[in-house]
Amino acid sequence: MMDEIFNNEIAKQFTSAILDKYLSPIISKTTDKFKTLYNEAKINLEIPFQDYLTNSYEKYSKIKTIIYGIEPKRLYDFFEVPFLEKGSDIINPTTTRVLTGISKFLIIEGSGGIGKSTLMKHLFLSELELKDYIPIFIELKDFNDEEHLDLEKLLLKKLNQFHNTFQEKYLDYALQSGCFLFLLDGYDELYSENQKEFFKKLNDFCDKYPENHYILSSRPYSKSEFIEFQRFTVLKAVPFTKEQAISLITKIEYPDEELKNKFIRDLESGLYDRHESFASNPLLLNIMLSTYNDYAEIPQKLHLFYYQAFDTMLSKHDATKSYRRKMLSDLSSDTFKECFAIFCFLTYQKAKTEFTFPEIDEIFKKFPPRIKDVLNIRNFIDDLENRLCVLYMEGNRYKFSHRSFQEYFVAYFLNIQTDSKMRDYSFHLIESGKFSSSADSVFPMLEDMSTQRFNNNILIPLLDKFEESKSKDEDLFEYYILNLPVKIIVRSASRNTPFYLRFINTQGNLENFIYFFSNNTIDYTSYRTIDIPLISFCKDNHLIGQVIGPEDLIEDKELLDLFKKSWVGQKILSLTHYKQKLIEDLEEEDIVLED
Repeated sequence: MMDEIFNNEIAKQFTSAILDKYLSPIISKTTDKFKTLYNEAKINLEIPFQDYLTNSYEKYSKIKTIIYGIEPKRLYDFFEVPFLEKGSDIINPTTTRVLTGISKFLIIEGSGGIGKSTLMKHLFLSELELKDYIPIFIELKDFNDEEHLDLEKLLLKKLNQFHNTFQEKYLDYALQSGCFLFLLDGYDELYSENQKEFFKKLNDFCDKYPENHYILSSRPYSKSEFIEFQRFTVLKAVPFTKEQAISLITKIEYPDEELKNKFIRDLESGLYDRHESFASNPLLLNIMLSTYNDYAEIPQKLHLFYYQAFDTMLSKHDATKSYRRKMLSDLSSDTFKECFAIFCFLTYQKAKTEFTFPEIDEIFKKFPPRIKDVLNIRNFIDDLENRLCVLYMEGNRYKFSHRSFQEYFVAYFLNIQTDSKMRDYSFHLIESGKFSSSADSVFPMLEDMSTQRFNNNILIPLLDKFEESKSKDEDLFEYYILNLPVKIIVRSASRNTPFYLRFINTQGNLENFIYFFSNNTIDYTSYRTIDIPLISFCKDNHLIGQVIGPEDLIEDKELLDLFKKSWVGQKILSLTHYKQKLIEDLEEEDIVLED
């Protein structure tokens, strides 16, 4: 593991060695004045890169967590490397070399809290030790504030912070040489509206500079959403085993050592097995430890888990109980949670997870007057940062310790609204183009909190809106095909893989939301069997590998009939009955209440 000391001198030696290895052959091919040009390029590149690496080491070698909220701790004091899955193979990415040996283009996919960003920081530090490439760490959410989603421009911007006379042509030589490892963290944190443009720019960048290595991290998307990343191999972050969970807790420096040891014993003797979905997730496992003394039982539902966690964090600072530090904001528990919920909603709807204090001040101007009258903003933010540790400060910016708390409190905020406001605020979020239903947990948690209100206030009105342009005589199944819009492709992944039907996701936000939340009435274990007639038709008509669009499906009645019997067709067919089913379920619930 990387030593704690990484200074400018080490960075200079590091950069010099890598440039000698990669840059020299490239420049020697391009000019007869090799020595002069190479010396100029090397001097020009060394200064900004050594400063960038020194600053980045300082930034990524220590982190704050829910447990270490006030003081950043060295990453390797408590880091547990998550395993990655490639098909049936399990990979232990102890160093970047393990991953760069697989492919130059990788996606690390994992659910919220599984430790993707921490793993990416580990890969950055690992590369400083290995000295194979110059690691460049880019938080993709930064692109949301950029005018152009361009990797080259962002990299130049970073380097110009350290060397304002930096010459672009020398960077081009370095990029051609393949001396970089790009760590692109948080594809899911890009606005939905920016993802396609970013993918195009990234694809062009990879075409222009194919010799570098690229590792991108993201929350899970459906296969159809990652279909464009054809050159990228997807590795899935595997939930922690019991041994990994115990190892992580053992490393954590916890103030109550006796409680920590009891927690470890309980994990060994059945707690992990009973609550594997929480205990196998590093973030949730940390929260389990911090709430363990207050709750004898761990809830099964995610939103109840977060409710208990935040309640425990508040109670530790409640003036009527034992506490470490008294809350400065001096608000009741309910009012504090409502304030934080409003704050989370207002930042989430702008897709912001970090902000300066002046930006926070602007956010609080939008609070209801009844709350502004009792709220001291600085005290409230101080409580969130130094007592509850759900925010932390880096430079002059406040950041959420983890997006999951923001998402839980957005769901909490929507749930405490009136029916009409729940609908209006939810529609605003869905139609904004900044979120993905399949990547964020706001609406799944809201549905779990209050299924009836979610269906009545959000899902049924969305289906009404989706169907409002349908003419009286139009076939509903064909309407759904045209308006989702449905695109499919029959393809083979390799010579040994049988042909299969894939659904291509080209939907907008509203359509995506409906598709994601519709009840799954299809038995996916048998879909290969029900797809066989459609696959045979595509083979006979030379349609293998071609994208079949909605108009193609509807124009060919034989193809349409076969499509209707396939797994995608059955899914679309179930959607056409979905609204009526929701309405009947609500009516049935009313009858039960009357009885």
